[in-house]
Amino acid sequence: MANKELGDFLLEQCKERGLSLRSLSINSDLSAGTVHSIIKRNYQATLFSLNRLADYLGVKRQYLWQLAGLLEDMDYDAKTTFGDPQLRFHFARVDKLPRAARNLIISLIEAAIIFLDRGAID
Repeated sequence: MANKELGDFLLEQCKERGLSLRSLSINSDLSAGTVHSIIKRNYQATLFSLNRLADYLGVKRQYLWQLAGLLEDMDYDAKTTFGDPQLRFHFARVDKLPRAARNLIISLIEAAIIFLDRGAID
């Protein structure tokens, strides 16, 4: 279940900026249903959705990740590195791609992780 703090933050941002939920969704390139579900805590926001919202609102992506409760179980800091040399190699290549390509790859990785977390492959 999504975190209440995230929904409250998004509602506060809409109020301060004079935005409707519909305009927030349009400007962040998300469906109105997705934004509504995130705010009403019916839906655990994906990194893709959080990144879109953060980029539009001009806040750090990690801040929204934290509000959504995605960083609570992670040992995350700016110095985090990959122990696996293959991951280092591939993510270094991904980091050099244009933003749209990076976002696509991140979305694919996120979908694969969700799929695997649900026990789809044993």
